[in-house]
This record gives sequence, C-alpha cells and structure tokens, in this order.
Amino acid sequence: MLLKKVTIHKYKSFLTEQSYEVESAITRIVGKNESGKTALLEALAKSNYFEDNAEFKFDKDLDYPRSELTKVRNENPAVLTCEYELSDDIIKSVEDDFAECIVAGKTFSVTSYYDNKKTTTGISVDFAVFKEWLIAAFDIGDQCKELIHAATAYSELESTVSENNSLPGMKEIKGELDRIKKDSDGWTNPLEGYIYHKYISPAIPKLWYFSDYFSLPCRINLNEFSSGRPTGSLTSEEFKIAKALFELSGLQLSDIQSESNFEAFKAQLEATSNAITDEMFEYWSTNQNLEIRFDIEHAPNSVRYLNIRIYNSKHRVTLPLKNRSKGFLWFFSFLVWFSKIQGDKNSKYILLLDEPGLSLHASAQSDLLRFIDEKLAPDYQVIYTTHSPFMIDSLKLNEVRTVYDTQNPKVGSVVSDAVEEKDSDTLFPLQAALGYTIAQNLYVSPNNLLVEGISDLVYLNHFSAILKEAGKEGLKEDVTIVPVGGADKIATFISLMRGNELSTVCMLDTFTDQSAQARLKRMVEQKIIADKKILFYHTVINQTFADIEDLFSKEEYLTLYNGAFGTTVQMSDLDADKPIMAQLKRINGKAFNHYSPANYMAKNIGTLTFSNETLERFEKLFKLVNEKF
Repeated sequence: MLLKKVTIHKYKSFLTEQSYEVESAITRIVGKNESGKTALLEALAKSNYFEDNAEFKFDKDLDYPRSELTKVRNENPAVLTCEYELSDDIIKSVEDDFAECIVAGKTFSVTSYYDNKKTTTGISVDFAVFKEWLIAAFDIGDQCKELIHAATAYSELESTVSENNSLPGMKEIKGELDRIKKDSDGWTNPLEGYIYHKYISPAIPKLWYFSDYFSLPCRINLNEFSSGRPTGSLTSEEFKIAKALFELSGLQLSDIQSESNFEAFKAQLEATSNAITDEMFEYWSTNQNLEIRFDIEHAPNSVRYLNIRIYNSKHRVTLPLKNRSKGFLWFFSFLVWFSKIQGDKNSKYILLLDEPGLSLHASAQSDLLRFIDEKLAPDYQVIYTTHSPFMIDSLKLNEVRTVYDTQNPKVGSVVSDAVEEKDSDTLFPLQAALGYTIAQNLYVSPNNLLVEGISDLVYLNHFSAILKEAGKEGLKEDVTIVPVGGADKIATFISLMRGNELSTVCMLDTFTDQSAQARLKRMVEQKIIADKKILFYHTVINQTFADIEDLFSKEEYLTLYNGAFGTTVQMSDLDADKPIMAQLKRINGKAFNHYSPANYMAKNIGTLTFSNETLERFEKLFKLVNEKF
C-alpha cells in the first residue's frame, strides 16, 4: 500500500490547507530554515506513529495555529488527510475471500483530528458483485435470487433477508451478513467497514520518524537503564535509542549482571559491533579505518557501564563515540534506530527523515543519498527534508517538493512542486544540485532544445548532419540539444532555469504520463514557458500519437531494432496504422532501452541508408524547431 497524497488542513505554521503528492519511492522536501519542513513531517508522523508515544500525538493547544486557537476551543478540527492506494496483494486477498472486482476503487483517505481520532472515506465496494457472490456461495432458489437481485443497498439487503428468513438458504445468508456487520465497527455500510478493518487497516503503513535528537549516548549506566525508563544521565530520546541497541543485539541485562554468562555476553557484543560496522562502512567512505567496539566498565558500588568506542586501525587508538564527528554519530545512531523497525516483517513503514546528514561532509551526504536509494527506497517510502544541495539528486528533481513561509499571517507556510516555487532562496539548493554536468549542457549556448532522452540527441544530431551535407536544413549551429532524462523532468528543468535568460524549446513524445502533462500545462498557464515553445513529434507527421522513432519508416526502424537486440521482427508482425514503439513493447513483452537502437545506428552509420520520406520528416522537424528560436 502506498501513500499517494497528503493534505495538511491547519497545523502550526500551515495556516491554510496545503496538499502535496508523495512519490512511490523517495520524496524530497526542500526549504529554508524555519520554513515549516519539520512541522510538515511531524504532522504526518503523528497521524499513525509506529509506536505509542505521547510526543507523537496531536495536541490542539500546542499544534493548532495560535492566531486561530480561540475560534476552535470547543471544536475538533481535522489536522491531516492521507490518501492511500491499495496494493494488488490487498485487492487479491479480498477477491480470494469474495469475488473478483468486488473492490471498486483503489484509493481511499484517512483523516486525522486533533483528538487523535480518525475517519475513513473512499472505501468502495461493488454491491452487485457482492450479491452475485452471495448467490453463488449459498444454496438458494430462484425466488431468493430475485429478492437479492432486487436489493439496491446493503441495508435493504439485510431487511430482505430478515423478512424472508424461512426461505431455503436465507438463514445461512443472514448469518453471513450478521458476521460481516459484527466486524464492521459500526460503519454505515457494513461490507465496506468489514473489508476495511479486516484487509486494509492492518496494511496501512506506520510512520517512523528520525531526527538528530535521536543520538546514541557513548556511555550507558546499565543499573539505571534496567529501571525501564529514562533516569539520571539519559534523556528520553537517548533512552529509546539505547533500548533499540539492546533489542538489535539481543542482549539481556541479566547476562551483564551474571559473571557466569559473561563470555556469551561478550560474544553477543562483538557480533553486534561487527554487524553494525559492516553495514555502516558499506556506505561510509569518509574513513574506512574505523571499527565500532562495545566494552563493559566496572565502576565502584557494583555499577556497570556499557561504553561505545570507535577503534581507529590506522592510528591504533580507541575514542569514545562522542569524540567522533557529529556526522559519524548521526549515521551510527540512525542505523541503530532503524534496526528497531527493520526486523518487523509484519508491518509496512514510511520513513520520515528530518534534515538527515546535516552535519555530514558533501561526499558523505552523497553516500547517504546512495544509502537511501539502495537500502531504504526498495522496501520503504522515504520522505526527507533538507536545505543542502548535496542531498538532492539532480537527475530526480521531479521528486522535489518545496516548503516556503510566505510571511503572510493569514497564509503561513505553503507546499508546492519545485516548478511552482518562485522564491529564489528556496530554489537555490535545487539550482546548485544541477551540478557541473548539467551546467555543461546548458551554458555552452543561449539556445537550448530540451528533449527527453539520449536517443533523441543521437537521432537529431545524426539527421541534422545528413541534411546539412545534402544542402538541406538541419538544426541551427547555436542550438544545444539537452536530454533531461524523461518527460516528468522537463517541467522542473524549465522552472529552475527560467531565471538565466536562456531561450528554451521543448521537443517531446506524445504524453503518456498525465502528471507530467499537468505540470507542463501549469507552467504554460503561469507564463513560465510559452505554449508555442513546446513541440511534439506527432505534429511533424500529423498523427495523434508519436515518439521520435515514428519519424522513421517502420522498415527502417525495424532494421535498427533487430540489429540492436538480435531479433527478427517482421513488418507482418506490425499494424501499419499504429505507432511502432507500443507494438514493439508488446512483442518484446516489456519496455526496452530506447538508446540501444540509436547506438546501433551510430555504430553502423556507414552501412545504413534512409528513405527520402524519413529525411523529409526530420527536415520538417528542424524547420519547426529553428523557427521557435
């Protein structure tokens, strides 16, 4: 199950309702200090925190915007609404117990209120399918079938069954309806309530929150720790993460106190330190000469301490954990705290990271990004906040959301896609994250033709050269082709570069991604780019749908495709009136790398010839593009 969208109604600095889309893997929240980034994560965490924690519950007196608190003194306002998408596994579980297509919609919403209660909307069940399942599941006659078919609502069905309880099979159906109603938790539609509570609610992801406040102490008084609550030298956060360390290692305080079990205890300590060291230094390239070690200190009055020390094999010394860099301490503490949920295979989690790696060097932040991509994102949705350009992947700017404090006492903080943000300070980390490579593509020319992928670059460069050699029109010399990595990145790319006085034209495949199309449409409406500067390949060949590959004749592109992949697809396998890419994907059984045929063309340029029809299409394209500059 995926979190798809979050709507903050009113919370702390968010004085007006704000919504943002959540990516299926990683969502990157960017904003200045005091913009509202932490409040955004806090509100989400409190909606379904992974453990019972008083600090992660809504409190109207503390969380509701102060300027309006008196207006809602006797009310229970909504705080947050989360929209989720059901997974195929959940839908299949429901269908296995009932019937196919009984779940009528894949999305639903859960709204949290300031008294920490929730309401659910959007659970949709096909009542007609349910009735057919009842008829098929129970032995009933034609009269009963007609009565059940005639019911137009669940309540009417219950009444009909009760009134005709003496008919064959109706008693059994009534028992089934009573069972569903009993487990529906009082929902108006018992069937929807039953399906929600049995199949959907247990699968809603829990929210796991981590910030730099959760730092592991370097020295733990085991006598105090055995009390089971934070006392003496440990703060509440330090106690929780120390407890997570013990859970990770499987250590028992009784083993520490018993000298007879000391060797076994020592073995557990070493195994834990080795496991954490191996995992950490897979993603910690700053210094590979370190090892994590645990030692027991025997103090007077039978007091024992667990000391966490870092051994430097190069200098052959150990130092307390607190003497290492703040960045090292953050990474180490994160791995320990993360282990608290890592072993829980019965629940789904969404990871909320508040300013991760803020104290890390730029290269270490790159390691952390790699850790998030490779270790976390495959199994968890991740939402993190940052204002560091080194915590932003310049190839994934479409995953960025910005938070900005308007300084307007009636508006407060606002959330938007990066393409909609206008504040230069908020955009600065994103602009910086574009980096040297993208800058090389952009700034060599004031005129830039944005295309989706590297295959577009290869084809356009090649045919421009062929046409110019033949004395025909190719692409202007002062135009640089910039592949941005997909249609979903076009809008963000234009937005971030609009302040550099560069002339930009887009040449795109026909949209299949509706969200990318909507983002670009908003940019046109906001006059960030002119509609006339956005071109599509289908306008060149006068079709309703086209990719750049459709500029070739089908025979010519089949030559490139078969040559690249060693296949033998024939023209007879294709429909002459349909775009070629969708057909090849169907034949291939999956999407394929568009660059491979382009690369094959580049390698075999001396042996390939192209028809006048193909050359005329590319010449028409270049004329259209050149006119826009």
